[in-house]
Amino acid sequence: MSDTKKRIALVSASPKIEQTEAVSAFLAARGERALAGDGIVVETIPVRQVLLHHETESAFASLQSADAIVFIFPLYIFCLPAMLMRFLQDFVAAYPASTKRANVYAIVNCGFPEPEINKEAMRVIECFSLQTNRAFLGGVMLGCGGMLIGAAQAPFMRETLETIDALFLRVRQDVLMDYPHEAAIVQAAPKFPRFLYFFAANAGWRSMARKNKLRPHDLKRRPYLN
Repeated sequence: MSDTKKRIALVSASPKIEQTEAVSAFLAARGERALAGDGIVVETIPVRQVLLHHETESAFASLQSADAIVFIFPLYIFCLPAMLMRFLQDFVAAYPASTKRANVYAIVNCGFPEPEINKEAMRVIECFSLQTNRAFLGGVMLGCGGMLIGAAQAPFMRETLETIDALFLRVRQDVLMDYPHEAAIVQAAPKFPRFLYFFAANAGWRSMARKNKLRPHDLKRRPYLN
């Protein structure tokens, strides 16, 4: 084991304006607590802030020097959020390949109960890793991601959070040891009744509509039909 400090970059890529309500930011903060110390330096890169404040140069330099990168993001239209896609495209243009052995992981969360819906987004991160000469070592696909923050202390969420913590432990072990674990993608979703989940989700949409001075029938509009 080397005495040189290892660097881990957590790329938090929720497009939400209020990052306190973003699952990605919540998980990145959890990752910082789990990974920092004992010869490891952790840096969180908030993609929305980086792009809005034109801080990509320093963010890209941090990614290029990282021994491990963990992408944490929500599923948008069955793939990565547009701002994360732009971020990665610009990064590859600036740094076409890694100059050191580096590992890549991903935590992808979707609003659907079925975590396997995240597969295509996970595959995009794998392609990025191969293109930039990094080792893709898997990650976690999360279902019911929208309820993770609000129900973080609930008993039914414990197993899901333990799965996430297990990934962070694997990331830590991989950067500290000469030989990382084999790539593994695992699925996790809280054991919560499906009908109750959709009931709560629909209630959330109606609440959001009221805040924006819309009526329930406005949610059924189809403006691009014609």
